[in-house]
Amino acid sequence: MKLTVPEQPPEIITAAPVPEAMASAAAASDPAASNATSEIAVQRTEFGVDLGGANSIDGLRALWRGLLKSNAASVASLRPIIVVKERNNGLGMQLRLVAGPLSDAAAAAKICAGLIESERPCETAVFDGQRLAIKSDDPAPSVRPPRKRSGVKRVSSEGPPPKPKGSALSSMFSTQ
Repeated sequence: MKLTVPEQPPEIITAAPVPEAMASAAAASDPAASNATSEIAVQRTEFGVDLGGANSIDGLRALWRGLLKSNAASVASLRPIIVVKERNNGLGMQLRLVAGPLSDAAAAAKICAGLIESERPCETAVFDGQRLAIKSDDPAPSVRPPRKRSGVKRVSSEGPPPKPKGSALSSMFSTQ
């Protein structure tokens, strides 16, 4: 088969901007349509810093509290969130602590540079996840003190009663 070249090039169609007179006429007839065309929602990416991972949400809380104590100046104004990521080896999921939001990646990189300098793991990330509540919603389990055991042993009605332990002399004179 041989390719054939068309005799005339295809016609290029371009869209022209809508004149204001037509846009105002459309707005008068359908206000919802004018709002849709005039307001185009653009989602802005917010950045954050990935501060490490843990095996549980309580572990992420402990990590956040430790960061607040050691690096309060750099992370105190940030909000912690939980991010679930797939592990690098593809086996299972991991919980990550991400703090933000920051307006640009350069601000996140600057915070990470300070944290890495103080020997904390950090990398820039997208600020998208579930809010991490600093205090657990679950009430702490009440811990009961251990019961004290009394010196009296209970004897069951089944079987013979236990033999009293005597001194070495009494066992020598017992009849066999």
